Amino acid sequence: MKVGLFSIVMFLLFLLEGTVVQALVPEAWGLPWTVVPRFVLIGIVFAGLYAGRRKALYFGLFFGLLYDIVYTDIIGVYAFSMGITGYLAALSSQYFHQNWLLVFINVILVIFCNEWLTYGLYHLFHIAAVDVGNLMVYQILPTVLFNALFALFIFRPMSKLLEGADGEKKIA
Repeated sequence: MKVGLFSIVMFLLFLLEGTVVQALVPEAWGLPWTVVPRFVLIGIVFAGLYAGRRKALYFGLFFGLLYDIVYTDIIGVYAFSMGITGYLAALSSQYFHQNWLLVFINVILVIFCNEWLTYGLYHLFHIAAVDVGNLMVYQILPTVLFNALFALFIFRPMSKLLEGADGEKKIA
């Protein structure tokens, strides 16, 4: 697998989470939960687990900056949070074998940390004025669960994309 093909897949995930998925989230149907699709972050976790820390950091910084430019008014919050969480997710690959359960747990932790870090940075700049209890129940937990289910759905295709036929890390 070449980096270009993985970059195209990541860009398609970026487009997917900003367009089609917005019609499927609970707030589009009038429910009180807020679900934020983080498909690119899941791809960054897979890149970190299968390709290494540097690739995860680079993809996290690039796509985080793209998030900042397209979706937010402050440049750097998502670039920092996606870069650091992708890097930290890649650190766990040194200690654990990549089976579906550990990838699932890793995705849950990374998405939780990313949401919490993003909220913390916005709260630091006095932009987020949300109660922490409501944030946890109505936004972070539904977001984590939705994205964890998506990670289970794409585990096999992404691991095949990032691994070689003989199990070698071909992206690095």
